[in-house]
Amino acid sequence: MQRSGTDLSTFPLTRVTDDVWIADDAPISAAGLVLPIRMTVIRLSNGDLVLHSPVRYSPALRDELESLGSIRYLLAPNVAHWTFLPEWQRQLPQATTFAARGLSARKQVREAGLRIDRELGGTTPQEWSQELETIVVTAPMFSEVEIFDKRSRTLILTDLVQNLDSRHLPVSNQAAVSLLGNARPDGKAPIYLRLLLRLGGRSVQAAAERLVSLKPERVIFAHGDWFDSAATKQLRQSLRWLLPLDASGAAPRPMAGTRVVITGASSGIGHAAALAFAREGASVVLAARRGGILTSLAAQCEALGGRALAVPTDVTDAEAVQRLARQAEDAFGGIDVWINNAGTGVFGAYQDADLALHRRTVEVNLLGTMNGAFAVLPIFLRQNRGILINNISLGGWAPTPFAAAYTASKFGLRGFTASLRQELGAHPDIHVCGVFPAMVDTPGFVHGANMSGKNLDPGPLLYQSEDVAQAFLSLVRAPRDEVAVGWPARAGQVAYAIAPKLTENLVGGAFRFLLSRARRAAVSEGSMIEPSAPGRSVDGGWLARKQLPPAGVISQGLAVLGLAAGLALLASAVTRPRRQIRTRRHRA
Repeated sequence: MQRSGTDLSTFPLTRVTDDVWIADDAPISAAGLVLPIRMTVIRLSNGDLVLHSPVRYSPALRDELESLGSIRYLLAPNVAHWTFLPEWQRQLPQATTFAARGLSARKQVREAGLRIDRELGGTTPQEWSQELETIVVTAPMFSEVEIFDKRSRTLILTDLVQNLDSRHLPVSNQAAVSLLGNARPDGKAPIYLRLLLRLGGRSVQAAAERLVSLKPERVIFAHGDWFDSAATKQLRQSLRWLLPLDASGAAPRPMAGTRVVITGASSGIGHAAALAFAREGASVVLAARRGGILTSLAAQCEALGGRALAVPTDVTDAEAVQRLARQAEDAFGGIDVWINNAGTGVFGAYQDADLALHRRTVEVNLLGTMNGAFAVLPIFLRQNRGILINNISLGGWAPTPFAAAYTASKFGLRGFTASLRQELGAHPDIHVCGVFPAMVDTPGFVHGANMSGKNLDPGPLLYQSEDVAQAFLSLVRAPRDEVAVGWPARAGQVAYAIAPKLTENLVGGAFRFLLSRARRAAVSEGSMIEPSAPGRSVDGGWLARKQLPPAGVISQGLAVLGLAAGLALLASAVTRPRRQIRTRRHRA
């Protein structure tokens, strides 16, 4: 972005609510388009101010702000909205600067000397969590932090929606705004950003659905006219390109009344599954060790239209899992689906980790699942129906080096799942399903133990937690024995079945090579023994840091390219004989 107009902001603050103000500054020039810009100011209950996308600094604007409270937080909400932050930092060195993911890695940011104290991922900063909620929208080369003020039900966006009034733009820009699709009254993100967001996969759609589920009373943007009435309806209209709609314009609710228990629900795949089932109208029972996170997630599920119950549970405690089943049945009158999703692992040479960590891995992954099955199967048999889903992983088909206990638990889990399926063969309406995801971008590397002393990197081909959640949904709609999520999972199964020794040698050699070149890292037990605060989000931030699209999007792109190439070859094969015939006739 380039500056346009004066170097200092001279625009006064405008009050929106008792604790929210906006400051509209002189426009900037972005790729030749004149953009109005806006800062939003939020006052927390302790008097601290959050400056969302600060505009140009001026002593007068600072004085006006400080009459409202103490300027404590500066927020660069996406990778483009940071231009004016360095001057604010120089004038207010004590303020904490939060930023969207990936901003600190940008060359322009480093050259400008911008200090970033913390990049925001999928969780709200603790300093704000009582009054504000953050929702992160992430795609390759783009990340944006949205803020929802729970007190006034005000939603603050940046570029996800732009709503420009073309009458206030130069004539040369009016046609461009129409082409970009960001003109009022129901402006959207400009078309180039919409294309980029499409590469973000299911998580972008999930974020959009979450924003609408908040039912904001007003929506403020950084660019253009904001929604100050019928805000939720207008927001849905602006995000219609991301949201699934039925003919009536409402989100479909095909699983209304379905009762689902999910273990390991506090983050990653379990968190994504809870939200996915809630969007479908299901009643979800959320189980994990971190009760506070479950309570917050339950509120999100209910906002999406489902019913929710949070039950703090350690799956290694058989009695606690029995209580979980009883509470679920008492709350919702039965259980239709039970998803054993809790999992963990220890990475490193087997002898380098304490035996307690290996034991804990087996207790969570295998015995925790057995506890879940033991608790719910009597209910299923009494109902004469039910779906048990065990989240197993690629590690249940092909052994993973430097994760011996994890592999043992997953191989055992696959056998346990198959054995139960055989036992229940006389009950056609009781299904036992195994899910085998490939590598997924989750906080699992934070939760698991790393005893290797090396920095772990899951590689570039990562699926999203939402992809696995969709696999769970598909199994509820149409139960199957085994489902792979991602072609690498199925490829690993086939490779190990056909050539086990060769597969072991190749995978083992690859892991040893990668570890020999990996950077040093601290040895950590993660949260295997005691639950910890880090790792509360759906994703682990790997795709955002690598600036890569998820593997599901890559696979779809490759499939389209492959189909196009196949059609081109077919067309070439069909036309070649015709050309040869015409050539022979011409010669004759």
